[in-house]
Amino acid sequence: MCPTVPGPQPAAPVRSFLAARRRIGTSRRYAILVPSLGALLLAAACSSSSRQGGERSSAPLGVLTLDGPTFGAHALAPAQCRVGQREQFLGFDFLDSQAGIVARLVVDPATGPVVRVFRSAAPFDSTVLFHRSDCRVFHFSLDETGWRINRIDQLRVSLEVDCSLPSGDRIAGKAEDPGCL
Repeated sequence: MCPTVPGPQPAAPVRSFLAARRRIGTSRRYAILVPSLGALLLAAACSSSSRQGGERSSAPLGVLTLDGPTFGAHALAPAQCRVGQREQFLGFDFLDSQAGIVARLVVDPATGPVVRVFRSAAPFDSTVLFHRSDCRVFHFSLDETGWRINRIDQLRVSLEVDCSLPSGDRIAGKAEDPGCL
């Protein structure tokens, strides 16, 4: 006795073929729709996140009072913060674009932290350096937020100073940025 080989199966009805095709088409649409929706939500979440440095907000980050023969009297209200990693140093810049003056904290491994104040338009013409030894108050913080954008680490930074130089130049005040980039 020979085993029986099943013969050809009857053709599937046309309706079940069209229904299967519709199901495949629907799943393909969802395969495109779901990732697109996810990307859209991610973009919205990233764009609505808290301050992350740069030119996103004009709200002042604090007030630093500058007085003396080099720059005169200014109440700096920096609205921008930039991490020093952009220019290859450990520290950050607080920029007051209205006054055109930058207060830069640099942490030098050999000499320690220093605040350098200069004009943004001519950074090497007039400058004042405030070393920690020139200050009654010199507190700063540099903490990583865990975000890295275009190979630049975002930092949570703060600076509080009260410094005077024998030349008569003085800086005092406090500024901070939770998302300096």
